[in-house]
Amino acid sequence: MPVRDLFRFALLISYQQAYTRARRSIAAFVGIAGGIVLVLMQLGFQSALYDSSVRLHNVLDGEVIVIPAEFHTIQDPTWFPREWLVMTMAHPEVKSTAPVYLSAVTVRSLDDRSARTLLAIGIDVDEPAIIIDRIKASIAPLRVPGRILFDARSQPNFGDVLGRLRRDGTAEIETASFSTPLQTNLVVAGSHVLGGTIVYAGTALMSAATLSSINAQPLQRINIGVVKLRPGADSDRVARELKPVLPPGATAMSAADFVRLEKRFWSKETPIGFLFDIGAAIGFLISAIYTYQVLFQIVDENLSEYAVLQTMGYPRWFFTVVVMSTALILAVAALPPAVLLSAGLYEICIAATLLDLKLTLGRILAVGAIAAAVAIASAWLAKRRLNQVDPAILM
Repeated sequence: MPVRDLFRFALLISYQQAYTRARRSIAAFVGIAGGIVLVLMQLGFQSALYDSSVRLHNVLDGEVIVIPAEFHTIQDPTWFPREWLVMTMAHPEVKSTAPVYLSAVTVRSLDDRSARTLLAIGIDVDEPAIIIDRIKASIAPLRVPGRILFDARSQPNFGDVLGRLRRDGTAEIETASFSTPLQTNLVVAGSHVLGGTIVYAGTALMSAATLSSINAQPLQRINIGVVKLRPGADSDRVARELKPVLPPGATAMSAADFVRLEKRFWSKETPIGFLFDIGAAIGFLISAIYTYQVLFQIVDENLSEYAVLQTMGYPRWFFTVVVMSTALILAVAALPPAVLLSAGLYEICIAATLLDLKLTLGRILAVGAIAAAVAIASAWLAKRRLNQVDPAILM
């Protein structure tokens, strides 16, 4: 029989075996799909958390970022003198600079008066360091001291702030600083759309002066310097050329590198990345175990049939193709229901956490490819049972 016909016959046998076993052993098939669901959920949460950590990074209006040399994450910002940012204006390709002030601010929830912490972002209203259109805001009201824009994508822990603003025309949030007996009433003048981070359930945008009145941080101490370049300037090259100009306590990098720095912190310097990687590995392991179990049962139940085919002259590699093909069919068949279930779980998690969970085609294809590779590895282990195929068992 030609090799092509042998392959075609092997695929037909594989399909029949996989279909019969999946129908008879639903639990095993669900186990294979469940492992894939676990992987998709782990990778989805990992990506969403990393993306949430760089929401502010992605709306900064500049191509080069100046930060303190010891800076690791915006969740725990360090500061440097504003004069150092001004020094970057000496570069001919620097068009303008703008400071960003960051601080954790504890406020009282409008519902139960419990203390909640948000990330306060202070900007120069006349020269904002943020691309305002991207956060869907109007910052003109921030010129009035004590006015803030509340994050429309904050967690509901702070109470229905924007709902009260719409109903009553005004809403105030009281600070809850434990370091001072005098608290500040912040008047909500509108909203912006940014979202919380891994650490903070929401953000508040305000002028630098308003933030300084809350945390007493001098305006000469900035946390992030945003450098806007002239059209056509190469951000990586300018960042390299700025490093020798800046004092040893500050460094410059491109906006893209600033995003990578934040993500690297959460993936390498915290347990988050490791835990999600382990979770994904466990998901693949679950699929591998169930796939191996199904394949082993298939081979064990069909040893006599394999023996008949062997006496008819079918080569050893034919049976290996049968087992490998069966494993691939099981993995491919488990992927669609796993994707559908994951899509539903994504929607539930989005409603509960407001994270940017996205079931992307690239993630589905990547998980499907790895699931197929895991299935082949399981088949390679299960095919050892084929060594027991002996025509003598027919006697």
